Amino acid sequence: MTYKDRQFPDISFVNTDTETLTNSLIKGYELITARRLFPADPARLFILWIADIIVQERVIIDESAKQNVPRYAEGEFLDSLAEIFKDTERLQPQPARTTFRFFLSAPRPSAQTITRGTRTTVDGVITFETTEALTIPPGALCGDATAVCLLAGTIGNGFTPGQITQIIDLYPFYERVENTTTSDGGADVETDEAFYERLRESMETFSTAGPLGSYIYWTKTASARIADVKPTSPEPGHADIRVLLENGEFPDGEMTQKIYETLTGGNDGVRPFTDYVTVSAPDPKPFDIDATYYIPLPRANSASLIQAETDRKLAEYIKWQTERMGRDVNPSKLNEMLMSAGIKRVDIRSPGFVVVEDTAVAVKQNVNLIYGGIEND
Repeated sequence: MTYKDRQFPDISFVNTDTETLTNSLIKGYELITARRLFPADPARLFILWIADIIVQERVIIDESAKQNVPRYAEGEFLDSLAEIFKDTERLQPQPARTTFRFFLSAPRPSAQTITRGTRTTVDGVITFETTEALTIPPGALCGDATAVCLLAGTIGNGFTPGQITQIIDLYPFYERVENTTTSDGGADVETDEAFYERLRESMETFSTAGPLGSYIYWTKTASARIADVKPTSPEPGHADIRVLLENGEFPDGEMTQKIYETLTGGNDGVRPFTDYVTVSAPDPKPFDIDATYYIPLPRANSASLIQAETDRKLAEYIKWQTERMGRDVNPSKLNEMLMSAGIKRVDIRSPGFVVVEDTAVAVKQNVNLIYGGIEND
């Protein structure tokens, strides 16, 4: 059993129940003064006011005490608790990366150097600069160089090849410049939930990445956008790492390369010496949603609200279905979530139940959810 499968008890350090405290104060007052306190008694109203203040303080005390427990801790409190785990810190915002191709207006008889730090921008705000000097050999018309966004976070992600073309730092014999890969790898600061999960996984790092949990941990250190990791070994000595990003997104070449470098690049304590590592996106398992739902007659006046809630539950199901690898396509789960919106029944024509392998993930294709009208109970 892993820590993910274990159910930890919910704890409180102080009693925050208002009714219990109020009854205790009233009984104490009646015992000391030897008189009954009726609902309209000014002394009883005063005690209620005091009880309210005490309960608020108790809530603050309880919340403060819980910040000493990792699964409850938030923000800087969770950051401080990281010292009891192994060499783990919250992942900070990371910039997106891409590859640029720089063109010359004519072949040169000698090599042409484009200096490191040459900037290219999308709109004057989102700007990339090269991380290495580029030397275009004699007679060539272009050369490629990697570049990093100057703004950390997801803002630099998603620019497809040919979308970043505005040069800032002109170089001799400039003709044009464009990105040749989709920019990716940018991530915002790691969330509390993801950081806590990685803190627990850090216990696996007392070994190299040979154990399953250790490969998961080290892979997640590459980016805060990584939502799910599935390491498998299709053959001895081969570690096949499948990665899924937030919101069910697949990693592209820039991200998989970054993960590969995290697992293998110059860190002898991460990858077992004999392991051959590959990093890739999961195999897609496409599914469609085609269903009709009906609202019960007694709730007809709330039909518009129920329709809106049904749409929200559909979005929740899609997120649940596509956010983890190895999660079977489950129409029963779709039925359960849609029924919780207050509808009478739902006729699900698609999807059917589909087994999804550990290295695959369900991918939504066509969605057709139809409101079928009102039905009598």
